[in-house]
Amino acid sequence: SSQYAEAYNNRGIANNNLGKYKQAIMDYTKAIELSSQYAEAYNNRGIANNNLGNYKQAIMDYSKVIELNPKNASAYYNRGVAHSKLYNTKQAINDFKIPARLGLKEAQDYLKKHGIAW
Repeated sequence: SSQYAEAYNNRGIANNNLGKYKQAIMDYTKAIELSSQYAEAYNNRGIANNNLGNYKQAIMDYSKVIELNPKNASAYYNRGVAHSKLYNTKQAINDFKIPARLGLKEAQDYLKKHGIAW
């Protein structure tokens, strides 16, 4: 079953790369149904939701990644980006501070540019 989950996740990546975001989301969702602790599939679904402008759904997906792996710097960063698209500035900044502390350069650069310490 984890092999099937991986197959759906991989097909989702291919569909996402082709710009077929809705199909990718269906693939990632199927992967998650088969393997509920599959952090990479949640992360990838968050990316596809972000690409479609489904920022609230993306935030939920990234939050699940963080729940499964609290040290996933890119999930915090991506969630921060989604929050900033919804003008949730305070949540975005909080989400950028954690990966900045974990050493993620994009997050550090964003905070530096806005004069925010982490």
